[in-house]
Amino acid sequence: MMQLRGTRRWAGFGTAAACAVALSAAEAVGPTGPLAGRAGQAYAADAAYAADDPGSYVFAPGAERVEGAAGRSGAHLLDSRSTYRSSIGAGRTLYYRVQLDAASGAYVSAVAVPPGGAEVSYGDRIAVTLQDAAGNTCGSGKASFGAADYAAPLAATAERLIDGGGTRCREAGTYFVVVQRESGAESARGDWGLELSLAAEPPLAGDAPSEAPAEAQDPVAPPAPTGSGKAAEGGSGFNDARLLGHGVWSDRIRPGQSLFYRVPLDWGQQLSAQVELAGAKGGGGVLGGVPKALNVSVHNPARTPVTSTGESYRGEPVTATLEPLAAVAYENRYAARPEAKQARFPGSYYVQVTLDPKLREKYGDGGLGLTLRLGVTGQPRTDVAYDGDAGPFQVGGGDDAGAAAGSGGGPDRQVLAVVATAGIGTGTGLVLVLALWTVLARRSAARREARETTVPRTPVEEYETSR
Repeated sequence: MMQLRGTRRWAGFGTAAACAVALSAAEAVGPTGPLAGRAGQAYAADAAYAADDPGSYVFAPGAERVEGAAGRSGAHLLDSRSTYRSSIGAGRTLYYRVQLDAASGAYVSAVAVPPGGAEVSYGDRIAVTLQDAAGNTCGSGKASFGAADYAAPLAATAERLIDGGGTRCREAGTYFVVVQRESGAESARGDWGLELSLAAEPPLAGDAPSEAPAEAQDPVAPPAPTGSGKAAEGGSGFNDARLLGHGVWSDRIRPGQSLFYRVPLDWGQQLSAQVELAGAKGGGGVLGGVPKALNVSVHNPARTPVTSTGESYRGEPVTATLEPLAAVAYENRYAARPEAKQARFPGSYYVQVTLDPKLREKYGDGGLGLTLRLGVTGQPRTDVAYDGDAGPFQVGGGDDAGAAAGSGGGPDRQVLAVVATAGIGTGTGLVLVLALWTVLARRSAARREARETTVPRTPVEEYETSR
């Protein structure tokens, strides 16, 4: 019997069902653990589609499909134990509701997913607002494409703070989540997918600090790791983001594709990131440049945008370097710099890398080499702890510990864990092993084909938030 994060327990699988589950998990296992049942099969289908469509996004396994209401009446309840899948049309405003206590911070995130290749413009954006029962705004966040006016996943988060916030919205009760989509006149009018989640941040055990650390105002970036990269395939979204740690990692990215990586950071640890895009055949400016072609952004464990940068591309190697982030500290919520304010809790920090689809016309669809130089510095602090279940605001054991040590987590290792923990019979285990070997062989062949048909390997978003 397996426990699925955000889904019900599934038990009593027969031999054939267990084989199907393991095959689905092998095809589409995510960093949070193996998948099972219909949730795993749907996740595998999304993952397979993502491999064919570089602009696609893999939604959370088992995400409950809900419809947003046109007003507060009939608004669907969102729970922190689940993830939800919805959609929103151009110019629409949708309502959902949440139940909050009087002690925990709350973060409601919305990931907007335009269809791959959809026409978008500078002003297209998604906005999320959290309101109390009286209609007062507790917090809001928004994200837009900005100068990188091509379809890619956008994440925005609205928050309710207890420490470091105002005096409003601290009571227990019903609150409403308002999601708005603004679209330009020339943008595609079709629906965007939505992934909605609620995360609760418990209070600290003991006294909470009340002033921002001085170093958060002007953090110094540690030197980027050097050397060649270890192979690491990025995921298609937050749910299957590839687990990485300190070190140098290599991948390939296709025009129009967004790749996601997650880096666990504990209290007191700091992240630095450089992303290098390799040169293309026929580069050197002969074919003309593409402005803002390479975009790199970081999101915190609540999926709030922290910082981003972009670089133009003319066929020659380019490097995108993110602004230095503050070391993770609870008291960062009092900082004046928005980038420091968002490094306020431990957990997975997500690096999103997106490549402009217009590069396909100039350099083909084969993909370009990508090198990530990720620095994780600082010793984890042991004098800070939450008073209760921290949910996503913590660094777990297992793969997280391995990534923090620089080994990186890997889907293949997680696939083997499915076999190790499934608790099924010998005959079924043999079938599972054969299925796993088949899947891994497909992966290996696909990687070889990509290397043979593309250039050789070589070593998003505007952030603004209102409260």
